[in-house]
Amino acid sequence: MAFQVTPTPTAATVAAAAAIVPAISSQPADLAALFECPVCFDYVLPPIYQCESGHLICNTCKERVQCCPSCRGRLGTVRNLAMEKVAETVKFPCKYASNGCTMRLLHTEKRIHETNCERRPYACPCPGTSCKWEGPLDDVLNHLLTAHKTITTLGGEDIVFLATDIHLPGAVDWVMMQCCFDHYFMLVLEKQERHEGHQQFFAVVQLIGTEKEANAFRYKLELVGHGRKLTWEAKPRSIHCSISSVICSNDCLIFETAMASHFGDNGNLAINVTIYKTSYY
Repeated sequence: MAFQVTPTPTAATVAAAAAIVPAISSQPADLAALFECPVCFDYVLPPIYQCESGHLICNTCKERVQCCPSCRGRLGTVRNLAMEKVAETVKFPCKYASNGCTMRLLHTEKRIHETNCERRPYACPCPGTSCKWEGPLDDVLNHLLTAHKTITTLGGEDIVFLATDIHLPGAVDWVMMQCCFDHYFMLVLEKQERHEGHQQFFAVVQLIGTEKEANAFRYKLELVGHGRKLTWEAKPRSIHCSISSVICSNDCLIFETAMASHFGDNGNLAINVTIYKTSYY
């Protein structure tokens, strides 16, 4: 099937912190609440600084305000070592808990988890647009189908992606979607000029899903024509990973404009796309 794709403690502070630990250490949610920043309501994580009265504020907000938001006192560079020690024992909820993430983590693990959390907002994966949409994974497909209606979807494990007018000047994107195995995959062909006068094509397949789900699949791209064949096989990338980052890492099918001419036909380029499941998931 083919389709044309046109953030020194005082003695009082130390004593207060030491007193509260045994009393509520069995209530992790309440203990975590002690670290809430009064400005952004995120958690105050080590290194923890305090104002002259002992109030806490996260490092990000500390750089943005002139005085303590709780008492209007002076913000200095005094570390609250007692609260930093307490923080080492507390498990904090993921910042995307409101999106459904149930993970609770030590502060040393929290930032790493949130960078890869599958419940964090997804940006619109469509390349070549100025779309600023963000939302949960469950809403990505509906967004694409309603806000980017020019993207065509083909069904089946094997399709032909036909890019037209490949000799158009400047940066150009060709995009379509493929539906199979009850999942949707975005197929992207980009033409970029990385160096002056040197244009290249980049082709990649993304799964509209999580990185874990992507591990269940492989894709194969084939350029076939005029007695030649060029093949690329890889795991599809999750849409958590942007097309631009994939291209910057060179982790995709890359070929020169001259190569495209060898496989093209009247300015059009056909790419055979095959999606298949792996034996592990």
